[in-house]
Amino acid sequence: MRKRPVVLVLALVMAACAAEAPAPESGPQLDALVDDYIALVGQRSSGWDPTTFRADGSPDLSPERFDADLEPRRALLRRLEALPVDGLALPERTDHTAMLGFLRTDLYSAERRRPTESEPLLYVPVGAVSRLFPDPELDLAVDQARAATLLAAIPSALDQGKTQLGEPAQRVTNEAIFQVRATLANLDSNLLRLEGDAATAGAAASAALTEYLRFLEEDLLPRSTGSWAIGKQHYDYILETRWGMSEDADDIIAMGRAAFAETVAEAQVVAERIAPGSDWVEVYEELKRDHPTAEGLKDAYQEQMDAAQQFVYEQRVLTLPEGEAVITVDTPPAMRRSSPFGTFDSVGPEDDHLQGRLVLTPIEEGLTPEQHEARLSAHHTAWVPIIAVHEAYPGHHAQALKVYENPRRLRHYVRESIFSEGWGLFTEQLMFELGFLQGDDVKLTQLRNRLWRAARVILDASLHTGQMTFDEAVDFLVEEVRFDRVAAELEAGMYTGRPTYFLGYLIGSMKIEEMRDDWVAIHGEPTEPRELWDRLLTIGSLPPALVRAELFAE
Repeated sequence: MRKRPVVLVLALVMAACAAEAPAPESGPQLDALVDDYIALVGQRSSGWDPTTFRADGSPDLSPERFDADLEPRRALLRRLEALPVDGLALPERTDHTAMLGFLRTDLYSAERRRPTESEPLLYVPVGAVSRLFPDPELDLAVDQARAATLLAAIPSALDQGKTQLGEPAQRVTNEAIFQVRATLANLDSNLLRLEGDAATAGAAASAALTEYLRFLEEDLLPRSTGSWAIGKQHYDYILETRWGMSEDADDIIAMGRAAFAETVAEAQVVAERIAPGSDWVEVYEELKRDHPTAEGLKDAYQEQMDAAQQFVYEQRVLTLPEGEAVITVDTPPAMRRSSPFGTFDSVGPEDDHLQGRLVLTPIEEGLTPEQHEARLSAHHTAWVPIIAVHEAYPGHHAQALKVYENPRRLRHYVRESIFSEGWGLFTEQLMFELGFLQGDDVKLTQLRNRLWRAARVILDASLHTGQMTFDEAVDFLVEEVRFDRVAAELEAGMYTGRPTYFLGYLIGSMKIEEMRDDWVAIHGEPTEPRELWDRLLTIGSLPPALVRAELFAE
């Protein structure tokens, strides 16, 4: 049975109908609050924010500092709550409701997080140390002044960690041990590139990291009995307050399990058409053998993205601005270890161009034949057109461009996973329905992706509400989704650190499908697809309850 946040939707619609014009004083005040919100969430919130360094050059990583960091959000929330809203038009009320939900959940989560007690890596600037040392192949010099400042601050930060850390989760401490070892090895291998004050600070930082590693392994790990799970109350609060959902964690798990079972059954039907009598997993693994060459990888993706772009234009799926494009580029060498396959860069709100970029990591030399084949099989021929759809047309690239047509500035900066990732997944099915994606091999690949997203719903909610252990989640991915165990551990590890984010793919897709069905029930099938999709995407990547309220309140 479908559930919707009826109270939230009706409240927004009734408010829009009751007010013919916004109150003259509330509209400009709201716009100012939107500007303040964008400025606030765009600020760095790292423990190593340079604005929070003490006079002696050491970073302030105290609990008091982190609580003080929340005060601007508390103040903005108070101003939003005090704003008269009765006369606001529906788009303005949408912005107001969205910011209330975002700020309330951000504060709720931050006040319960206690990072100074539970996050050993808070005290180690892993990324900053890595960025100090450019790849030697690039022939770039180390910024000695920057290195001296950063490295000199490390011993004090680590001393704070040893004093303040309590009982973190065991896997959090183990991850910290791994990251500290890597950071120490990176620093030690680059000490000879440091000069003067930077060299002195580097030696001291190396000694401090060595001692901190001993502390993590011998002192902290034995007492790491805490939990990374946020709990059902916290989880449900995010669903209700941030996303306006009536479903709770248990409902979400049930939705994920139902979608999982349905998708397995459909995958088996497709597999039977390809290879009668075979299991769908065997069929899928076999079709991965068909893939581009390493030299032809970028061209394969570019060809499919160009074809998807042409299809979107010709079939009037969306109206896109003149001059937009998506290109395929190589992942920079320094980023290839952390991004072995690639990423997608959408056009940002501050960009002065309309060009999205599919960033692909080349298949490097020196791999064994087995490794080379495994890397290429991840880009198999049936996978490539789905990525072209999901990331580019009419997926994330097109989605970002449509949002910028909305005059409400907040919409340009907000990208809630439950809509943005939901739209990406939804487009995979949409482009099958419209006829761009074709073939049982592509269909089986699409279903495998949907199965993976259904597993994310089950595992994300189950892990954070105590209904599944980490090892059980890994086993589920290995046995039911057929992940390699190492990949399964990395995948499950992402869920522990970003509760609710990963359910956005499937749940968001389902919410968008509901809106499409209801739109057709009211208005009939659109003459051209863009009659609906232009309108929907221009509203923005907000929680579906808010998108729905604007879509249907004409």
